[in-house]
Amino acid sequence: MSATRRERAGGLPTASECFVGRDPELDRIFSLLLGSARLITLIGPGGIGKTRLATEALLRFREAGPTSAYWVRLARLSKGSEAAAIEEEIAQSVVDADLSGRSAWEALVDTLTGTEAAGRNVRTVLVMDNCEHLLAGAGRVITELLEAVPRLTILATSREAVGWVDEHVVVVPPLTRKQALTLFCRRAELTGHPVTDGDQVGLADEVCRHVHDHPLYIRLAAARLLRQPLAVVVSELSGVATDKRMQWSHGPRLGAEVRHQGVRDVIAWSYDLCEDKERLLLDRMSVFAAGYDANPEDDTCPALDVGADLEAIEVVCADDRALRHDADPAHREGPFVGPAREEIEELLWRLADRSLVTVHRTPDTVRYSLLESIRLFAEQRLRERSTGEVDERARLAHRHLHYYRDKVVAAKANWFSPAAQDWVARAAWDNILTAIETSLTSGEPVLGLEISTGLLVLPVFNGSSRELRLCAERTLEATRALRPQPSELQIGAMALLGWFDLLQGKNEDAERLLEKCAATCIPDLSTRRNWRKTPETDTGLPAPLEFVWGMELLSVHGDPRAITVFARAREKFRDLGDPSGESISEFHQGLAACFLGSAQQALEITRRHLDRTIAAGAQRAQSWAELGWALALTKHDDPTEALVVARRTLAHQEDECDWWGGEFAVHVRIWSLAQLITDSIAAGRTGKAELEALATEVAQLAGGTASLKRRPGTSYLGSLGLYTDETNKAVDVARGVLGDEVFAAAYRQGCLLRPDLREVYRLALGTLTIARPMEADKNTTGHWGQLSTAERQVAIFAAAGWTNSEIAARRGNSRKTVDAQMAAIFRKLAITSREDIIELVPRDQIDQVAKEAAGRPRGTGQRPRRRRRPQ
Repeated sequence: MSATRRERAGGLPTASECFVGRDPELDRIFSLLLGSARLITLIGPGGIGKTRLATEALLRFREAGPTSAYWVRLARLSKGSEAAAIEEEIAQSVVDADLSGRSAWEALVDTLTGTEAAGRNVRTVLVMDNCEHLLAGAGRVITELLEAVPRLTILATSREAVGWVDEHVVVVPPLTRKQALTLFCRRAELTGHPVTDGDQVGLADEVCRHVHDHPLYIRLAAARLLRQPLAVVVSELSGVATDKRMQWSHGPRLGAEVRHQGVRDVIAWSYDLCEDKERLLLDRMSVFAAGYDANPEDDTCPALDVGADLEAIEVVCADDRALRHDADPAHREGPFVGPAREEIEELLWRLADRSLVTVHRTPDTVRYSLLESIRLFAEQRLRERSTGEVDERARLAHRHLHYYRDKVVAAKANWFSPAAQDWVARAAWDNILTAIETSLTSGEPVLGLEISTGLLVLPVFNGSSRELRLCAERTLEATRALRPQPSELQIGAMALLGWFDLLQGKNEDAERLLEKCAATCIPDLSTRRNWRKTPETDTGLPAPLEFVWGMELLSVHGDPRAITVFARAREKFRDLGDPSGESISEFHQGLAACFLGSAQQALEITRRHLDRTIAAGAQRAQSWAELGWALALTKHDDPTEALVVARRTLAHQEDECDWWGGEFAVHVRIWSLAQLITDSIAAGRTGKAELEALATEVAQLAGGTASLKRRPGTSYLGSLGLYTDETNKAVDVARGVLGDEVFAAAYRQGCLLRPDLREVYRLALGTLTIARPMEADKNTTGHWGQLSTAERQVAIFAAAGWTNSEIAARRGNSRKTVDAQMAAIFRKLAITSREDIIELVPRDQIDQVAKEAAGRPRGTGQRPRRRRRPQ
């Protein structure tokens, strides 16, 4: 090809109308170009936008002053091309027709230094696009060019770093979710099928989540709108074997690289650059749950449940006979041709360098995952590795299941010990769900039930507790077909499901489960009929049933005899050698004493429990024990000291992302502040400013706890009446100090706190300050006034966290009617999220939002099951 047909000097790619975001990366590249940087490499997975970012950065840099820029695309060169071929390719793109007889290298160096000879103060920038498949040769050429041309800066794009000694690496992350939605909507407009309303925005958000906010995949997904509705595009992105993204027909045939015309093409380009053991490890990692890669601008809490740690990957993926979990002959290992355990870490970092494995770092852990698209690609390759005798995916999934079963069982056994802290803090929720699913599909539901019941006991998981309940129900049902049946495990699971029923306010369901279990466990007919009438008598119930019965007496009936039943559960767990069950029972015995017993009982039981957890070195159990002690101090001794204790334990729970404990700690602080106000008034300490400050925090935190209820999953406090009553009393105390209007304004401020940024916890910890509430609220009446009366009522329910189905049932409308009303609310209020409604609710209706939030149905038997997102 002649030089005139290739990219020539000044012939840079044009700016894209669909360029979105990237301000931090542009700022960094711009500052490096202005400075003394010689080599700047943009790295990231294929299609993430490295070339577009380089184009935008160079165009902006040229606008800032005289610059001589050259662009060469190296993708057309074959894998592993030598330095000479790369030099020739660069010269063809950079050098004008040359008849001097000079070598390509001499002509190239002269061209790149020619601007200096003219005496102009001009920077020379050479963009070397797509270096990853010729790193050795490209690295040599880059080194020689930088030595030969002193004022040259090379801006390279690659899926991994070049490796030059003074290389500046700029990692190109995925888009933020907001930017991803913007890009999808722009690309959708090109198809003639724009995203126009709130429901469609929600579907577009689902697409962006499944393609992990990856720009190229977003463009490919939007192109599907030419053929099918947005809802069908979403259905194709299941994230499991039925996912169709790998079968999507190619995108644009013109103006796009061949390797960027489909999801499979993008990944295969990097996969083919890997060595055999790297490819094998990547394929085997597909049995782990998919991870994600977040843009730093998305300021969300770093999840502890993403990815797998090195130990897990070694156990599951290494070919090491010493690591085998497989006792079943059906899962015996095949030939040991894969990586050994000691090779895994180095291979992981090589795959990470190639932008195929995502690395998740925290101050004390490193985890690894495959993005959903890469996981699907690798899973297909793993299936292809199977032979007639060995199903590779089933073999690796079996290892995965046993690994996480063993870890959960050990965590349950060690809850009341220092050993719990190590693994629980690194628990991988998505991988646990994956293991449970494997137990069902592989005919090993007992293992799945062991995982589910283990987690039901421990408030340590970071996912949806409704999902966990569903897993427990499914695995429990699957064990019914086994012979013999694991009766003891089944009874324990049923009892714990009853506990979850109580937390969700399903009191009748909990009662039925308890009766069913008691019928199995109490042989004497007379005793079986009357066992509920004498809580002080031991009728032979097993420890888990005693515990759940104590929860029922405490939360449903407010019966002081719950203290006795919890004590009996504690003793039975102790006799079984189950210190975890013993600890959890004693904790709830202390709560029952705080609410229903004497001051002496409350202080003695909670202090004894705290001392035991400290002596055992069980930090997680200790953080909960401190909450019990703080509650006892609040109600029976010293609320000021309770504030100190509760804040200390909240700090620990926030660090561990223990959301149940965090929510409980916030409520304890609310109760302590209200008690302090009450005690101050009773003692004649009625300083207005001090009382108003305490009452304002109560109101703000009470509003904040309403925002916490918008999170998916089950609230630990759930519908437990005693806790709700205690909070309502605290609210009345604060309202009495502030007055209705100021209280409503402060409560509204709390409702606006964002759970995903942990702002409620930060307020309780004193690390977030909110301005004192204004006497007048924001002027939101204009937008709100556009709503009809029915739409306002529906908006109040939505702001309180009700689903459309729940609203329809409450108002006696059809779901279709409520859907239409919600669409109108979104349009009139100019919002894109249900969470935005609370910002526009008038001040005088905030109390109604709080009332409806408290009255939201919690499993009364009429509530429809919410559709679960594919895992």
